[in-house]
This record gives sequence, structure tokens and C-alpha cells, in this order.
Amino acid sequence: MVAFDDANLALTTCGFAAHRSANEHHLGDSQFATKLASDCAGEIAAMRRAIIALDRSRGKSSADAARDADVTIARFHSAFTDQYARRAEDERKLRQLQRAMEEEGKSNVR
Repeated sequence: MVAFDDANLALTTCGFAAHRSANEHHLGDSQFATKLASDCAGEIAAMRRAIIALDRSRGKSSADAARDADVTIARFHSAFTDQYARRAEDERKLRQLQRAMEEEGKSNVR
């Protein structure tokens, strides 16, 4: 289980690093998807191995373990690419929230 946790942490960390880097370089969504797969290839492979090892230790067949690994990796990729695609909307909502909080603070001063 420790190997799985370590692999998961490394993959998640890599995903966020790729997200920050792509955003700083103003990459498009498809460019980010490519960057994520490339930058995190080692972490993805390690996570896949960790999932398979964990599943096999729990009695799953090699085929079922590989299928679980593929599904988990696909979910990782989908979650990060979806989050990257929503970044402009998330930033807009954050700015709106900040403005609303500033306005609320001003009205409390009066």
C-alpha cells in the first residue's frame, strides 16, 4: 500500500506541476494534454505498476488489474485536462468572489 500511496503522490504532484507550467506558458488544452502525458510519463508508468501490484496482491487476475490501472490512469488524465480546460472560468469566478468580499468589507465599514 505504501508503494501505491507514493506513486499516487508522485503522479498528482507531477500533474499539478504540469498544469502550472502549461498555464504559465499559455498552452492550449490539447497542448496541455500532450504535456501532461509527456511530463508525467514516468509517474504514470509507476502508478500503473503500483495499481497492478496492489490488485494482484488482493487476488485479482492480471487482466483485471491491468484494466483497473488503465481506468485509473484515464481518470487521472481526464481530471487534470478537465481542470485545465476550466482554468479561465475558475479564475473569473475567483475574481468575482474577491470583488464581492471587498464590497462586503466596504459596506461593513460604514
